[in-house]
Amino acid sequence: MTVDLDKKTVRIRFLDTHKFGDVENVPDNINKGDFIVIETEKGEELVLAVGRSVPDIENPSPYRFIRKATKKDISIFDKHEKEAEKALNLCKKFAENLGLKMNLLKAYIPLNRSKIMFYYVSEGRVDFRQLVKDLAKKLKMRIEMRQIGVRDGVQMAGAIGVCGNQCCCSVFIDKFDTVNVEMLEEQNLPPTPTKFTGICGRLMCCLAFEIDNYSIRKDLPEIDSEIEINGEIYRVKEYDFIREKIFFTTETGEIISYSFDQLDKLGIKKQPPCENCSMKNGGKNRIEE
Repeated sequence: MTVDLDKKTVRIRFLDTHKFGDVENVPDNINKGDFIVIETEKGEELVLAVGRSVPDIENPSPYRFIRKATKKDISIFDKHEKEAEKALNLCKKFAENLGLKMNLLKAYIPLNRSKIMFYYVSEGRVDFRQLVKDLAKKLKMRIEMRQIGVRDGVQMAGAIGVCGNQCCCSVFIDKFDTVNVEMLEEQNLPPTPTKFTGICGRLMCCLAFEIDNYSIRKDLPEIDSEIEINGEIYRVKEYDFIREKIFFTTETGEIISYSFDQLDKLGIKKQPPCENCSMKNGGKNRIEE
């Protein structure tokens, strides 16, 4: 696809999955908040323009801009949404009768009625061949079943998180980052995953938002290790990554703190592991200011 430099690239949000994407070669009169019609692998879709974007020359957008949405396009979309809701209820009934273990979330019909898609979440594979036959016979349309992950399901359906706000995935998250238990330790959080589990049953996406701020941890002296500064021995007590400070306990029990910048100027770094480290320098980092 050739990018027309006289036009612009627009960030869009799909109305069925709530995911984001880019569309290139969009006329300059398209603004944030406008509905536009694009061509995708699903057919002709009504999507929302959410802002301007930068074209990716190496990976051009697979979507094609067709037109700014008209009142007729929006009316057709609304009509299809009502039709899809009835089809979803029918699909749920058929699936229950067939004993299929699947959580059906949404049905979606593109503007050009190229097909009807059913989005569902399931722990395993589902043999929905008979379900598709029953639906096609009843709806007289091409049927497509799309299995999605639990995080995608919450993004699509929307929910309120434990923080009291809408789940980040349904508001602004573009793509899901990897979130793992190690992030709890890196951010000095209690190693109890259940406390940091989101509505989807997975670790909360927000655990990855600030993880880069903790990258300095690899250069900090270990907790309970000893540091010598100007002849005084300090034991590392704790880190405060928010205020960018490290706290030490003196030999007399007093607690003092240094900023990360001060540590860097002093040259205090985590020491690489070595044999018989406890015999070298008394097992301490010796720093002279």
